[in-house]
Amino acid sequence: MRLFLAPLVLAPALLAAACSTLPETSMTEVQVTATYRERIMLPPGHVLTVKVEDVSRMDAPARVVAETTQRLDGRGPPYAVTLSVPNDKIDSRMEYAARAEIRDPSGALRFTTDTRHSVLTRGAPNSADIVMVGVR
Repeated sequence: MRLFLAPLVLAPALLAAACSTLPETSMTEVQVTATYRERIMLPPGHVLTVKVEDVSRMDAPARVVAETTQRLDGRGPPYAVTLSVPNDKIDSRMEYAARAEIRDPSGALRFTTDTRHSVLTRGAPNSADIVMVGVR
């Protein structure tokens, strides 16, 4: 009798396991506000790029863990951006920094970050207020 009931009990359990979805990767949000001091409105076509980078390694390029871009299309600063960083890309032993830049329609750099804005680990907040500087 037990052998007869085993397939009846196991079949629904296996079906439920096969139909279940994989759990979503949990995310940590980083709020960034980017602005510049110059009192100018940029013409349409400029693009803001904001990144969260792993800046732990001194003699290696920073590794991007989250990035977003937005067309400015005549909007003035400040620009508020939210980046979602997957928790599996955050290592508490590493250091992370937010950075921002604005490029014109031809791709030339107009404004960039010149100061480190630590986020996420080692007591740093999950937000950054970035004041970009003009590039000449």
